[in-house]
Amino acid sequence: MLTINADSWFDGDAIHHRPVTVVVDAATIAAVHEGRVAVPGAECLHVGFLSPGLVESHAHLFLDGHEQDTAKRQAYMEAGHNAFLATGRKNLERLRAAGVTLVRDCGDKWGVNHALRAESIGTTLPVVRSAGVAIRRKGRYGSFFAEEVVDAATAAACVRTRTDSDDVKIVMTGIIDFAAAAVKGGPQFSLDELSAMTTAAKELGKLTVAHCSGREGIDIAVRAGIGSIEHGFFLDADLLDRMATGGTAWTPTWIPVAWVRDNPAACGVGPDGVAGLGRILDQHRANLAEAHRRGTVILAGSDAGSLGVRHGEGLHDDLAAYADAGLPISAVLASATSAPRRAWGLPGGRIAVGQPADLAAFTASPVAGLAHLRRAVATIIDGRVWRADSSVKLAAA
Repeated sequence: MLTINADSWFDGDAIHHRPVTVVVDAATIAAVHEGRVAVPGAECLHVGFLSPGLVESHAHLFLDGHEQDTAKRQAYMEAGHNAFLATGRKNLERLRAAGVTLVRDCGDKWGVNHALRAESIGTTLPVVRSAGVAIRRKGRYGSFFAEEVVDAATAAACVRTRTDSDDVKIVMTGIIDFAAAAVKGGPQFSLDELSAMTTAAKELGKLTVAHCSGREGIDIAVRAGIGSIEHGFFLDADLLDRMATGGTAWTPTWIPVAWVRDNPAACGVGPDGVAGLGRILDQHRANLAEAHRRGTVILAGSDAGSLGVRHGEGLHDDLAAYADAGLPISAVLASATSAPRRAWGLPGGRIAVGQPADLAAFTASPVAGLAHLRRAVATIIDGRVWRADSSVKLAAA
């Protein structure tokens, strides 16, 4: 049995600025007491702030965001499964050190995410939710993480093979032209094609995840019943309202685009591109505030592994961007704790009796600064405790 005495805490909905004692018995929260309560015979952990374990809702574990040399990143893509697996293991350690207990891997074509999911079971590493291999239109964007399909029939048939995936990842649109501040090319799938895919996924009991930006692509995705829009650049008020009404979540992945804006030379981006990036991010910031106001479900995900986006650090950079957009701290925390677990139909995300013992502990409350969440002092997964040490260091805020 473990007791956790915290000076303040987030219960999944609200922050409480008063002491609490949380009693963990095996894999479950057995009691929650106001104030500091001693439990005879139980191990005790004293912390400044306690929260449900953090969730990174969009990552690619086999990619190393620490590597910023584009030539080296390209060469790494030929390194092979064992090298990818080693990178993924290190990234899980980084995520754990940042307070993450659950990560959704949004696709690779080598099965690394499935392998890491299996390895993480029964350990103190974050639980991996794996989308396996994504699905894209033949000849379109997504070659490094997706399988090609050519029409509605082959797309639906491809979805039906995803019995071992937690989510079905669909590449709906291409990349962004920064200078033009627009998505390159049209949607990869029509409404009929995407509807056939979402129907097939529902028959399997799987949620769908769409790489998608631009009004045309997002409109099709929402109409087809996609579970979550990943990236979602160029949203508007009408789409946000429809997403809120229909239950389509949004993972904004702020950091990869912000990193390019801040490091244009590393990406070969000129002045026109930098200006376009500024416009894109200004709109994205405004849409974050609108999404919160309209009740659209926001899931915190950084696209960690992308150029310049480090696992663990990227999530906290994303959360800082949400706060900068005007979201209250409780909403920022919910986007990385209770909201994704609810969206995925998972237990947890709340500190309450009977809930899973899936927790993260920090030195101080994020009300005093979100930087206090950047390094966990401990994480608890199914009652298994990991305590921080000096083996993994995260950059200062």
